[in-house]
Amino acid sequence: MSAASIPCARVRRTARGFTLIELLISLTIGLVILAAGLSVFATSSRSSQLSEVETQMNEDGILALNLIQQQIKQAGFSQQLIPSHGATVMGNYAGPAVRGCDGGFTDAAAAFDKLSCVGGEGSDAIAIRYEATPDNTVPLLTDATVATNCVGNSILPLTPTQVSPRPTPAAGTSLPDLYALADNRYLVTDAQTAPMLSCRGAEKRNTANIMGAPQPLLANVERMQILYGVASRPSAELAAAYDPLLHQIVDYLEASDVDKLSETIEDRWSRVLSVRVCLLMRSDRPVRDVPEGGMAYKQCHNADETGTDGYLRRTYTTTVLLRNRLIAP
Repeated sequence: MSAASIPCARVRRTARGFTLIELLISLTIGLVILAAGLSVFATSSRSSQLSEVETQMNEDGILALNLIQQQIKQAGFSQQLIPSHGATVMGNYAGPAVRGCDGGFTDAAAAFDKLSCVGGEGSDAIAIRYEATPDNTVPLLTDATVATNCVGNSILPLTPTQVSPRPTPAAGTSLPDLYALADNRYLVTDAQTAPMLSCRGAEKRNTANIMGAPQPLLANVERMQILYGVASRPSAELAAAYDPLLHQIVDYLEASDVDKLSETIEDRWSRVLSVRVCLLMRSDRPVRDVPEGGMAYKQCHNADETGTDGYLRRTYTTTVLLRNRLIAP
């Protein structure tokens, strides 16, 4: 049959398009598929951003803990050991290895034995002292024989009369005339705006060591809380008669409680055998789609908190033994 003989009605039925209902159904299906795709993309994008932010925060937390841990391990270090009263004690620097403050130092530039505390619920601070050498500090590019402080500035070697106390050497031994004493103070600065772990250390200024200005070390450290593991007696007394039982840590105390142990700074802070550091880290940027009640996290004292500014937060904790305060038999 030729095309010319097909009835007109049949031709019209063959050539007709979509009806309005069919078009609306097609559009609806397409929109549903598009919405599902956008939802999957948004969820995937948010998960990817959240994972990236968490990874960066974890790296920052680990770096900050490693830095503090490395410094605390050196606390009380002395390059020369001498026998004294049946035990082996530090020959150059024998004073307190650490000094802490709840809420931070009132004046972080004050002398070690004159440091006073702000108190309260703010971020803690800690001062760390040890004999500095080119091997346990970052050497200067211009002079690899010079010891440096926590921000890389040189330290002037001191004479025995400038550092106290000094142990009495055993018969036939002597102490060196000069050595460099690292005196570094770690604290959290700009906690509300741009939180970071900072340090200020004694550095060479003409003929003396002067406490330098605080310098940032690591960003996104919002809070630092520190507990101190104490023995029943100070290290100076432990040296008189070696007894491994006296090296046991009997309690973990806040700095304000350590200061209540005895009358002198020398006595109470020489009891510290370990330091437990907790850092509250904040993400480097806010995340999208913050839940309606905020972002939940744990404080260092294990209390539940909620942040409403969109930043992720997490605590990182480590306990460091002051190995240079453990007197060897």
